[in-house]
Amino acid sequence: MNTTAGTVNGDSMAADAAQVKDHLRAARDAAANAARDRAAQAQEWGRSQLNDVQERIEAQPYRAAALALGIGLLAGILLMSMARR
Repeated sequence: MNTTAGTVNGDSMAADAAQVKDHLRAARDAAANAARDRAAQAQEWGRSQLNDVQERIEAQPYRAAALALGIGLLAGILLMSMARR
């Protein structure tokens, strides 16, 4: 009787393991799809932000150039002060 019960329990455990594997595969696929969706959303947001910046630069090129020059000067001053320490 023990061998029959062991076989039944073994079959049951194998079925449970297969069910767990299927469940984990489904969870993995769902997580991968969610990650792809979020990546696509982030990519679209980044593109829209880049387009907005480009439109602002094209609308006011002198202001954008002056701003870039100011940022560059500040970055240079900060880097030089850090290098002296």
